Amino acid sequence: MAKEKKVFEMLQQYTKKSLVDFGWIRDSDLGIYFVNTDHCPTIFLGELLKNDPKQASKVLSHELGHYYLHRGKLDVKKYKHGSDQRDENYVKLIEAEADAFGAGLMTAIRLEWCYLQ
Repeated sequence: MAKEKKVFEMLQQYTKKSLVDFGWIRDSDLGIYFVNTDHCPTIFLGELLKNDPKQASKVLSHELGHYYLHRGKLDVKKYKHGSDQRDENYVKLIEAEADAFGAGLMTAIRLEWCYLQ
């Protein structure tokens, strides 16, 4: 468990260095990447993840994938829930890309953590 907590802490540091704000939202076990009207990127994780650093790391690294891969490039009409132009294949592609980025980032951070030991 200590290793997973350290990985999550390293991901939070990486988020801060990427100039992405971080916060917690109530009653959720999900994450969201959000850009406000001032173009300030923020990642929120559900508070239910606080006691599960392994899952929190997975969700945070996935949301960082959205930040790095999809920032300013997302076709919101195809992606947004409730849009009459929502394209489920497009959504699956975007989510798969964020998953792959997140998995690679977590692997790199775990390797770095092992190297530092």
